[in-house]
Amino acid sequence: MSFDCVLFDIDGVLVDIRKSYNAAIKKTVEYMLKSITDRRSFRGLVTDQIILKFRQSGGFNNDTDTTYAITLAMLASQPKSVAEGRKFLMKVAGNADEGGYVSVEKFLANYDIEKWKKLLNYPAPVKDSMLARVFDELFYGPELFRKQNSLEPKYWAGGKPFIKNDRIDVSIKTMKKLHEMFRGNLAIVSGRSRLAAEYSLRPVMKYFNLDACVFLEDEKREYAKPNPYAIKRAMKVMNAKTAIYAGDSAEDLLMARRAEKEAGVKIAFVGIYGNSPNPARTVAQFRQEGVEAVAKSVSQLIRIINAIGKA
Repeated sequence: MSFDCVLFDIDGVLVDIRKSYNAAIKKTVEYMLKSITDRRSFRGLVTDQIILKFRQSGGFNNDTDTTYAITLAMLASQPKSVAEGRKFLMKVAGNADEGGYVSVEKFLANYDIEKWKKLLNYPAPVKDSMLARVFDELFYGPELFRKQNSLEPKYWAGGKPFIKNDRIDVSIKTMKKLHEMFRGNLAIVSGRSRLAAEYSLRPVMKYFNLDACVFLEDEKREYAKPNPYAIKRAMKVMNAKTAIYAGDSAEDLLMARRAEKEAGVKIAFVGIYGNSPNPARTVAQFRQEGVEAVAKSVSQLIRIINAIGKA
């Protein structure tokens, strides 16, 4: 089998986000709970394992959604300790599905959540939702926040924006080789904004076909993963019928499989696990789902593509 193009997720694939997006989730939850309840006791509540559990449900590609779901669950349950809170969050995440934050709201329906939903006002534009605004201000920092949202920071208290903790996890050599192999047919399909992508991928951005890239934070919410819209659009721009997709989450896999069914294309999915907080669990999930290949990092992609092509 030969392939017409390669598609990439960013977070957890091209970029290690454990100290950026994951940290923004943790800090925003902490900030919101302290602001609403005036309790300082939930510092360190959210772990990478809890975030991973939500992502593995297939409905939490959007990290602000994850932040909202966790905050709502804590306000609803009012745990007495961090340990009790973590236990409850794992239960909530275990009952979430590809419906994302809506599935969490349904799970929490037996609690008095309407007042908390009204207070959090999510999902709403950043200008109208304190939670969404706090998240973006902490992640982007003042300068990029202004560029992305055309608003002045309201909650920023100084420090280092979490986006500065992004660590690029693909070499220029690998991207240059892939660019040559596929004659420039490389595209990003990511939940990020274009601004965030260009900031963190500056050394390799020139190797992507920017007309084919889709940055879902800048698109209508209905197009979010696992909706196959982004893959279908990217492949259409490149006139591609076959693709390799490098992703790290259940949403990525669901999106790829749906794109195959809806567009009549063939997509070989490569599950990237090296930036997962629990690599063994991530590998096990990918193998259980029957993906075409798993890899620790994108640096192994050239070898894997050659192997799949000969199979």
